[in-house]
Amino acid sequence: MKKFLALMLAVSSIGLGAQTATVPAASDPLAPVAWMAGGVWHGEVRGPDGKTTKIETRVERELNGKALSFSSSFDGVMQYRGFYAYDAAKKTIVFSYPSADGGLANGTVEQKGDTLVWEFNMTESNGSISRYQVNTLQEGADDYTWTLFASRKDAWVKLFAIHYHRTES
Repeated sequence: MKKFLALMLAVSSIGLGAQTATVPAASDPLAPVAWMAGGVWHGEVRGPDGKTTKIETRVERELNGKALSFSSSFDGVMQYRGFYAYDAAKKTIVFSYPSADGGLANGTVEQKGDTLVWEFNMTESNGSISRYQVNTLQEGADDYTWTLFASRKDAWVKLFAIHYHRTES
């Protein structure tokens, strides 16, 4: 169950070697993810045991707008704390976050049409590494759907999807 929950937010989740979009220098390089800042994002997911887990995520602008920090809790217990930043050498948005169980996610975010694609490697506390992808589709200012895929032999296999809604607090 812990591994299942750890995968739920990989927003965080959210691959090394992903294709990247070039961002013009004059624009905000974090614009593709900046809409997530502010308020509290709420989601729920039902695990394989039938138990529902409530997720709360907060995203805030930091460092004069040059980074976004985020934190996520499951049923009120902090699970992730990480950041998004623009890597000028790679010309892409990168993210990284440790998990409460000792894992570490590192990846990139790319805009593909209306969808944000987060590709990342999750290193577990035992040293094993898994590759994941999250597709995020914004559905208005305060709603989005987050879908997690796992890499299985040269293909992305859908694991589950979560709908998130933002409230003021």
